[in-house]
Amino acid sequence: MAVKISSVVWENVEAHGFKSSLTNTDYVLRGGRSHLFLLTAGAGALHIEQTINFAEAPILIWVPQGTSSKFSLEAGARGAAVSIPELQLGISLPTGTLGADVRQALLSPLVKRFPDNVVEKRLVALTETITDELFTNAPAAQNVVHYNLTLLLIEIWRITAPDTTQSKSLPRSIFQNFVSLVELHVTDHWTVANYADHIGVSKDRLTSAVRRATGRSPLAEIHRKLMQEAEQQLLTSSRQVSEIAYRLGFKDTAYFNRFFQRNAKMPPGKYRAEKQHQSPASEFSAWP
Repeated sequence: MAVKISSVVWENVEAHGFKSSLTNTDYVLRGGRSHLFLLTAGAGALHIEQTINFAEAPILIWVPQGTSSKFSLEAGARGAAVSIPELQLGISLPTGTLGADVRQALLSPLVKRFPDNVVEKRLVALTETITDELFTNAPAAQNVVHYNLTLLLIEIWRITAPDTTQSKSLPRSIFQNFVSLVELHVTDHWTVANYADHIGVSKDRLTSAVRRATGRSPLAEIHRKLMQEAEQQLLTSSRQVSEIAYRLGFKDTAYFNRFFQRNAKMPPGKYRAEKQHQSPASEFSAWP
């Protein structure tokens, strides 16, 4: 291969170290996860639709989930990368209004130079820690990975030069706070009132902001996110339906089955069987 990659995977979080050889190499990013690249030497280019973003080290590249793109490395390039699924990204976001601000910064692709060597060293150290923890799987490794992902996401947000003077009571800010909290607490099965209290607005104000942004009620958004997590686990793991129900916060498997049937128009077992039959197993050789 043209690039040497040392890759470690846990719960679909993947950490890479890459070092290009004497030829250029392209990686196709399918959009299934968010991707962070730290280019510490050499150069590359991020291709998104008809746009080409040229990147020369030292530089940070962020590709959010759902963005299909191609990342090209020139000969001699090296660095590190972390790929993060939506569930782990949501869990790792900081809480409160900061989480909403960080989430907003991560919605679009980023190609940003490091402000200084100190920031570059911090980011590299965080990615190395994540790689080491995933590789060794020592006690509490999952916690360490989450903590370092949180710090990593905050560092990315800082590099975007955020404006922290904006009002947090605007409908858009309320909605982004709600989205961030749903990512963190969807499996805790909070009520809409719980979310409103945590954001510091009334239930009616929250409902108005969410409907304005999505056309749906807060409860519908919560259920939509819960279904996304259920579908992902059904299609990307071999866990029993009862175990998936438990991981998603359902105390009763029968209630989870009814919830899934109501939203997908079929039971979870049938959904898994039909979707896996329709889609051939993805090749990990494409990244990812």
